[in-house]
Amino acid sequence: MKEIEIVYLGTEETDREETYWRKPSFEERYKPIISYLLTTAAVRDVVHTVPGGPAMAAKVKDMLEHAAQERVEKWERCPFDVQPLVQVMAALRGPQGCPWDKKQTHRSLRRFLLEEVYETLDAIDKDDKDGICEELGDILYQVIIHARIAEEEGLFTAQDIVTQVCDKMIRRHPYVFHVKGLENMPVSMLNWDRLKQRERRQQHKRLLDGVVGGMPSLLTAYKLQEKSAGVGFEWDTDAAVWAKAAEEWQEFREALQEGDAAHAEEEAGDVLFIFANVCRRYHIEPECALHRANKKFYRRFSYVEEKVRQSGKPWQMFSLAQLDAFWQEAKRQERRQAL
Repeated sequence: MKEIEIVYLGTEETDREETYWRKPSFEERYKPIISYLLTTAAVRDVVHTVPGGPAMAAKVKDMLEHAAQERVEKWERCPFDVQPLVQVMAALRGPQGCPWDKKQTHRSLRRFLLEEVYETLDAIDKDDKDGICEELGDILYQVIIHARIAEEEGLFTAQDIVTQVCDKMIRRHPYVFHVKGLENMPVSMLNWDRLKQRERRQQHKRLLDGVVGGMPSLLTAYKLQEKSAGVGFEWDTDAAVWAKAAEEWQEFREALQEGDAAHAEEEAGDVLFIFANVCRRYHIEPECALHRANKKFYRRFSYVEEKVRQSGKPWQMFSLAQLDAFWQEAKRQERRQAL
């Protein structure tokens, strides 16, 4: 906890003349401000001014101490301690640690971080509560090993990660954490991108520079069109987007008829790109949608494969119609399980 300094603007005479702060209702009205001060003090020093004199300042200090104690008691009842994982990581990368963990770098860990994210998505899609917990733990492991590597290189620590993300979330949610949030704030202040642009790392020469590389292509297409739409580069109606999708599909078919593989690939990309925009218009994240479709295909094909295995016959002995009948059985079974 950082320091909270209470500065009073009035005098003892002000305290005698203005007595509203002595009433029980004052504490109730001041609770959001107390909460904001404590939350902000978790990441930086705070100076708070009160209009009264020293007595009012003392009253606010007492409220702060009482609220801080309540938070401590709540923390003790519901602890969250990541220190054991930090200690495990220190041992894994220590002199007597694990050779695999010790040789990892930020770059070598990239694919593992990506894999853990997708495994978490899979657990969420399956509504697997235990799996979600386990996979989030694996992601946390990735965070801690990256933090450990950075600490060894003198770059930053795990605490720096926590401090920066808390500070960032407070900045980006002024209507929640700022005292002014108690009043009606203009809609423009709630624009996430606008708040992000105030941060040094989020300031780019070009609008689309904010879309980071390395994301899956469907997600990148979604983000690129989301960014450009934010400045008005966007079709006015859903019908116009559907018309463009039909146009791109026709161009793809024509490219296939030409027999030009490079041109067909280009037009196929255009089809996928505009489809990502169609999804965006209807608030569907195409990467997540495709992930679900992949998992659904895997489940149903596995059912078909099991039916073929149980028959004792080779795949070649089954017609497409017979295999499709197994597929339809898998669909019906999924629907029954969903009821």
